Amino acid sequence: MSTWAGDQRAQIHEGGFRPYVGERLAPRSCIGSLCTYSLGRLLGRKRRFRSKLIGITSFFVAWIVAVVQIFIAALFSEFGDLEFDTAREYYTVVSVGLVLFTVVATPMLLNTDRRSGLLSLYLASPLSRRSYLGAQTSAVFSLLVAMSLVPVLALGIVYTALGSGPGGTGDFFIFLLRALAAAVALAAVPTTLAVAVCSLVRRTGMAIVVIALCLLVPAGITSLLIEQTGAASEIAVVDPLRVSLALAKRSHALALTDYVPGSLDAVGTGLVVLANLAWAAGLSAVAHWRYGRMEVER
Repeated sequence: MSTWAGDQRAQIHEGGFRPYVGERLAPRSCIGSLCTYSLGRLLGRKRRFRSKLIGITSFFVAWIVAVVQIFIAALFSEFGDLEFDTAREYYTVVSVGLVLFTVVATPMLLNTDRRSGLLSLYLASPLSRRSYLGAQTSAVFSLLVAMSLVPVLALGIVYTALGSGPGGTGDFFIFLLRALAAAVALAAVPTTLAVAVCSLVRRTGMAIVVIALCLLVPAGITSLLIEQTGAASEIAVVDPLRVSLALAKRSHALALTDYVPGSLDAVGTGLVVLANLAWAAGLSAVAHWRYGRMEVER
């Protein structure tokens, strides 16, 4: 007992052991919990407004063109049929928001855990290094898929309602599968690239710079080589962002007629698919190898 000013006395209540009586979940459920929590962190949930600006800006850039197209389609549909040929071109717009979100948000999630000591707390739970990395990667990947899938689906629904989109239930289901495949293709390589860089680079600011360089610089280099030295178009497969974008466009089976120098339009689809798989597998292997050897700070 201790006496405080005003003749108030501290008392001890329920000092005994109290067992946990809530629901007991399997240890693997912590993976889903971490993924859900990381989704909230990436979107700035329960944080200051400036922490939400990254997600707001990225999704605004990726979705604003679709919103404008939907508005125009609904407003001017009576003046003629609308052709649903915007899906392929729209992925180029989506890639801008995707790059912005990947470059900034991923290091703020993974590198912050390492520098703040959260990683050691996570690994003290049933989470292993591999399951931790899988949960964090899934959080980033899910948001990137939503960034490219939602606006395309909205376009498809609106255009179908106006009689200019996929006709019939079967055609719309095929369109849905193609849109999902395109979203996965567009998000896979940038996600694994960002995670791999964050596993190698400890500082958040430096990781942001390295990810941006890895996503943006190869496009200029490959275009320069193809235009100036006459290198084969296949050299463009070393550009991770362009490879992802090419596969996303081909997922809709639309004609590739814009033969831009340095593009992958002249490259076979099989090589594009193999390049995406090689990038994703190689970068994932680098991230798992690095986290397996990483010294966790406490």
